[in-house]
Amino acid sequence: MAGNALKWLFSKPGKNVGDARQTMNALDIAARLGPDAVFSTMAAASTPGDLSDKLIVGATDFVGSGLTGLAAGRATNSALVDQIGSIAGAYGSMPVADLAMRGKDKITGGGGMTPYERLSIEQQELMRDQITQQVMQAYGLVPGTRDRYFSDPTTGMGVN
Repeated sequence: MAGNALKWLFSKPGKNVGDARQTMNALDIAARLGPDAVFSTMAAASTPGDLSDKLIVGATDFVGSGLTGLAAGRATNSALVDQIGSIAGAYGSMPVADLAMRGKDKITGGGGMTPYERLSIEQQELMRDQITQQVMQAYGLVPGTRDRYFSDPTTGMGVN
């Protein structure tokens, strides 16, 4: 059954209207799946995290966009619908990749977060520390700041 489904996916119309469908050659397959592979690689490369997170994103994006695009294009015999299906499949694969990365993080002892969620927490903590430092510096509560010692408390002006 899977073999028949793959034959159906990887077929193209005959040269004439009444001709039987033909199996795609390597160039046809590359033309249909090449953009999916390129954009899946870009998604994987731009994902923060370790290699396994990048592989999860790349694989789910490629399978989702490739199969959805092929099926949509095959069903309608339209290259444009193939591209639209690929984009829809890429967006549809994002929650699947997130779920897989959360599961991987939980299994490896993490909190069950995606790399973007971990990055967000790190950046929030960094921003909180920076704001605390700025406020303490502004009120002269940080040792070593000189503005507290060189300003006149009545005027706020500098003193020589």
